[in-house]
Amino acid sequence: MTPSRLAVGLAALAFVWLGCDSLPGKPTEAERYRRPSEILDFESLYAVNCAGCHGSEGTLGPARPLADSLYLELIGRERMGRVIAEGVPGTAMPTFLDANGGTLTQAQIDAVRDGLFENWWKPPTKAAARKQLPGYAQPAAARAARGGDAFSKYCADCHGADGLGPEAPGERKANGKKGGAVLDPNFLALVSDQMLRTAVIAGRTDLGMPDWRATSDGGPMTEPEINDVVAWMSERRP
Repeated sequence: MTPSRLAVGLAALAFVWLGCDSLPGKPTEAERYRRPSEILDFESLYAVNCAGCHGSEGTLGPARPLADSLYLELIGRERMGRVIAEGVPGTAMPTFLDANGGTLTQAQIDAVRDGLFENWWKPPTKAAARKQLPGYAQPAAARAARGGDAFSKYCADCHGADGLGPEAPGERKANGKKGGAVLDPNFLALVSDQMLRTAVIAGRTDLGMPDWRATSDGGPMTEPEINDVVAWMSERRP
């Protein structure tokens, strides 16, 4: 083969080789198949693993909203990561860590946790706000005997004096407000003490339930009152 023919052949081979890299229908790097364990994109992970319970935009799902800055401030990054990894025994929240029988790697759990805070958490506007926030965990020393008074003071206006809602038999709806039947045995059987405490502190923005600061008497609930009312409700679980 003469040098000229060799050069033409090499040029043609280069043209074909380069052209194959831009053939119609060839997937881009973003479109190439990736193993499920390689996906670290928050939106993809959230849509597959979280949206079914917590809502596609972090709200309006059957479980509590995650697009709630106050709730994220209450639980914190570290504990949120543990809840995702380990689940919550006795509730519908499963474990997601693969080592525990779940479907996500630790790196993916970190990506979900960080994505929740990066998208939906805002730091408190005042330094004092963080100090005023009650503790996340329910203390064992709570006194249920005093919780009934706190429930009557702060909760009965919306949830009814007997905790079965303002439209329970023989009871008139109070002040146009309507809350759920929080002492219904079926409801209590589905929720943990921590879920009750979280709802009292952070409220439910998607359901119109205020947080612990917006009470009917104008002042926030004290932490002992929060502790006691949760213990009182827990005692009524079947």
